[in-house]
Amino acid sequence: MPVAGKGTSETTKPSMGADNTATYPKLKDDLVQQNLNNIAKQNPRLDAAVKGDNGKLNYGVGSGTKTEADRLGKIWVGDGAIPTTDGKGLVSADSLRVYRYPDAKPNAPINLNPTGTQANFETYKINPATGERVRVGNGHMSINK
Repeated sequence: MPVAGKGTSETTKPSMGADNTATYPKLKDDLVQQNLNNIAKQNPRLDAAVKGDNGKLNYGVGSGTKTEADRLGKIWVGDGAIPTTDGKGLVSADSLRVYRYPDAKPNAPINLNPTGTQANFETYKINPATGERVRVGNGHMSINK
């Protein structure tokens, strides 16, 4: 315990830029995963969207009404989301999640679109070599009529 007027024998090492550079990607990945875990806890369909389907790009996440899909979509993209460039959905502030509004998709496989209308919950990663956004998951929610 320090004594008034006396210094402590412990020294603190200032953070070095190299240390911060080395830990930043891990910290960022941890925060992204924590955010996804919080999203997943809010609804089983969002949990399915977060988990994906064993590496498959396209997978089903269940069904619901348009109102339910829109509510879940807003949770999916979170605060700060903006409309997609085509106006057909919302993209998260970090650009790693997209919600596409329910739409008729007559050419989609029946196993992914049994009702003919679906909403999409998309997940992206950033390619570290190119900096480009790459879609890694596309959860399909069937919309009940």
